[in-house]
Amino acid sequence: MPDYDAVKSGREAHNLNRPTELFVDAVRVFCQGETPQLAAVVEMQHREVEKKLFDWPHFLFAARVEHGCPTILVVLTVSVKTAEWARRPIDGGLGQSLVRPVVICLEELEPDSDIGVSILRAFTDNVTENDLRQLSAALADLPADLARQYAGIVSTGLQGTENFTTWRDLMALEDYVYQNDYARELIAKGELKGKAISILQVLAARDIEVPERVRKKILACQDQAQLEHWLAQAAVTDDIVRLFSE
Repeated sequence: MPDYDAVKSGREAHNLNRPTELFVDAVRVFCQGETPQLAAVVEMQHREVEKKLFDWPHFLFAARVEHGCPTILVVLTVSVKTAEWARRPIDGGLGQSLVRPVVICLEELEPDSDIGVSILRAFTDNVTENDLRQLSAALADLPADLARQYAGIVSTGLQGTENFTTWRDLMALEDYVYQNDYARELIAKGELKGKAISILQVLAARDIEVPERVRKKILACQDQAQLEHWLAQAAVTDDIVRLFSE
């Protein structure tokens, strides 16, 4: 037992007085017919976050209650350091209740003929242009619908990285052209956000103070033509309040 100097009564009802939605990255339920056999709770973890050691058991057993079947926690990490942290058993109390995550580290994966492993490796920091070319060639050997789906997953995963442009160019050559709807949506949003950030950077370079109200308006704008107009005017205007009240 830990050191303590008092015992207090907790609530017997385990519903939350202030419900909070908690989201995992994915849950996959393996079924026999309509009967769940196993639920896999999947989390992508880029760094050590101690709060996850409390969230993960909640996710795991909430899925167990919802689906009425055994559950496992699968954690995907990029670095070996994060993988070592995530592999530690989570002690629920006095060593009597342990949660043992199944950890897949992208840096530890070896190249092979498995397309799934190749897709996961595409998200690592040390992936090369040649790796992406080989993956693109492997997708070309798959049925068209599956190739488009996998190409969209990779496009989504590389969004915001230096390798995104390389993959985009490869997809244009292979004529996949973002036929994954979610990927297209993310790409469009990323381009709009990039323009909004460029506007703020131009104003900052000119030492023009941007009110918080204006900053929020710029970042929230989803109109490409409007953002392009603001970007052109940001380089010359001295009255941003008037500009962004248009």
